[in-house]
Amino acid sequence: MLPPGPGLTATLGFLRDPYNFLDRCAREFGELFTVRVPGVAPFVFTSDPKAVREIFQGDPAVLHAGKANSPLGAFMGERSVLFLDGDEHLHDRRMILPAFQGERMRAYGPMMRSIVRAVTTQWPIGLAFPIYPVMRAITFEVIMRAAFGLDESAKASRLKDLIARLFALYSGRLASLFQLPAFRLDLGPWSPWGRVVRLNREMEATLYAEFARRRAALEENREDILTMLLLARDESGAPLSDAVLRDEMITILLAGHETTAASLAWAIYRLGQHRDVAHEAYDEIARLPDDADPSAMRYLDAVVNESMRLSPVVPNIGRVLQADTKIACRELPKGVTIAPCIYLMHRRADLWPNPDNFDPSRFIDSRPNPYSFIPFGGGTRRCLGAAFATYQMKIVLSELIRGFEIVGVENYQPRPTRVSIAIGPSEGMPIMLKSRE
Repeated sequence: MLPPGPGLTATLGFLRDPYNFLDRCAREFGELFTVRVPGVAPFVFTSDPKAVREIFQGDPAVLHAGKANSPLGAFMGERSVLFLDGDEHLHDRRMILPAFQGERMRAYGPMMRSIVRAVTTQWPIGLAFPIYPVMRAITFEVIMRAAFGLDESAKASRLKDLIARLFALYSGRLASLFQLPAFRLDLGPWSPWGRVVRLNREMEATLYAEFARRRAALEENREDILTMLLLARDESGAPLSDAVLRDEMITILLAGHETTAASLAWAIYRLGQHRDVAHEAYDEIARLPDDADPSAMRYLDAVVNESMRLSPVVPNIGRVLQADTKIACRELPKGVTIAPCIYLMHRRADLWPNPDNFDPSRFIDSRPNPYSFIPFGGGTRRCLGAAFATYQMKIVLSELIRGFEIVGVENYQPRPTRVSIAIGPSEGMPIMLKSRE
């Protein structure tokens, strides 16, 4: 028997207002509850640290993350490592991971800084403006350059335009509904999903042409992600196929763009609300050279972590059970999705004293517990782009803090809202800036 949970009507709140929905469920049902969505198997949400540890350390043959992520395949394709399980997942993950490790991050630093500095020169001083769309523009430009190493050619502009148009459809009013198969109906070029299908075909043809062009003149000294993936070989010497490359690149672009932009917007909002934290972050940045490596930004790292604790832009993850399984002493049947709830885990008072307070000092000289602080998931399915995302966030925030004081807009309270695959702020997150000069 599954744990109790809200009715089907109440579940619509998870699409409209996810944080409040989860808070209400936790108050009424505790740390384990069942959420039912029409047309799919039940989800059993948990914020029990013992359960999360068992899930992250559990047998991947029984706990299928790829199947749990399958609704997102509507956006990214279904051959990405995000949607694979078992040996297929481990095979592709090994091939892709080197593109996101160690020295790779530092190679992207100058590019990230130049993009942010170019954008900040256009910002109004002393006037309210929405910062979230700006963060989305920055992270889109960053991920496009990191992924493709694009120049300013017409072909590069065409590819960027197609992907931007596709992502705009994914971020529209129907984005959440597109995750449900019943709403993915191609009724012609004027229907919502019909537009997605046709634009996807056009974008796919352009991507395949780019793959062929780059393979024909493969330069091993290039530092972009596509070059790394084109050069990758498995144990037998086989490369990634074009179909896999297509899905991996779209996953990297969409996940790396939307989630990082939303995380940055929430962090900027909290810096505007907490002037003491903003001043301490500025004091740290002011002591460092303009091109300092983000690893030296210890306090800013704590600010990023605390903001992701309070506002995780992906509120839960999932594993589809392939057999009847006992988790934290609770028997759960085959076919259900066990869903560690990142949002509720990060709000537990027994793990985080005064959990609703924004307090970066929690993360100073303290290594986060990988089973209670899980903004990027955990175990063998931890997000491949976690290092890239946090590296980029610290560079963007350090550039912002160095040049400006952030001022919150009076009477503005952001409402968490779904934007594509992330939970972003309502109304574009208006802020005001004062120049430090």
